[in-house]
Amino acid sequence: MRLGLAAAAAFSIVACGTLPPASNTVGSNSTGASSPTAGSKVMSVSGAVATNATWSDTVNITADTTINAGVNVTVKPGTTVNVATKPTLTIYVKGTLDIQGTSAAKVIVQPTVAGGHWNRFVLPVGGQLRAHYLVETGGGFKLIGGMVTLIDSEMSSAIGDLLEGNGSVDVEYSSIGLEPGHASSTHCDMHFDRGANRLKVTHTNISAAVYGMMFYGGTGADFTYDNWFSNTIDVHTLASYPVRGDFSFGWFARSAPGGPGITAHNLAKARLPVGRAGPRP
Repeated sequence: MRLGLAAAAAFSIVACGTLPPASNTVGSNSTGASSPTAGSKVMSVSGAVATNATWSDTVNITADTTINAGVNVTVKPGTTVNVATKPTLTIYVKGTLDIQGTSAAKVIVQPTVAGGHWNRFVLPVGGQLRAHYLVETGGGFKLIGGMVTLIDSEMSSAIGDLLEGNGSVDVEYSSIGLEPGHASSTHCDMHFDRGANRLKVTHTNISAAVYGMMFYGGTGADFTYDNWFSNTIDVHTLASYPVRGDFSFGWFARSAPGGPGITAHNLAKARLPVGRAGPRP
């Protein structure tokens, strides 16, 4: 089930608190294709990736791409992946996509046109996406039984929902959304459907969407030590979709969620700073 913008309008909007200090902001989430530096390699990719591969320097995704089951693609630190600005362009991960960014050399995945969109990474059963220090804009992640791990990463400006579906999620020390004052196209930062979801989203900023999360599936979910701000609605649940999740030790610029299955103890009185939530330097 997905509630539209009209549903969001039925809820009152309140102020999201004071802005954090400049030292507590996330990265630039830049969009627009980067120009390759002199001597760097440029690779164009589309269709089936049928053998193990390493992506580095500049990679241009020009059409739908599928990493086949059993295939491992490694993305080296400092790589820029430019995805053609097509709202339907999809990267299917049936094997493993291992994004190895570092704090000094992040991996950028972005549309070729600044402010544009592509569709998303799609992870069916058996598909795995692992990322460290990824900066992803203009697309998103769709779980259809697959697994996604995002550490010290930044994601924003999806065409609809950013991280959605049904599967296994491990997000730590990351940012889903933008800082206050930046407009975003994202409808839901996270939208988890009914099913046996395994959810861990901790030490992370969840911001600047109509819904921070539509929490419609998951038991034993860990949402501790997160910052929630600049969303019209932070966490939406439905009585007909029982869930269990722990939101303790986090900060809500508005009010903490409540209701059956929701735990929210020892909440912070101010935004958790860098080092406790959001990408680490």
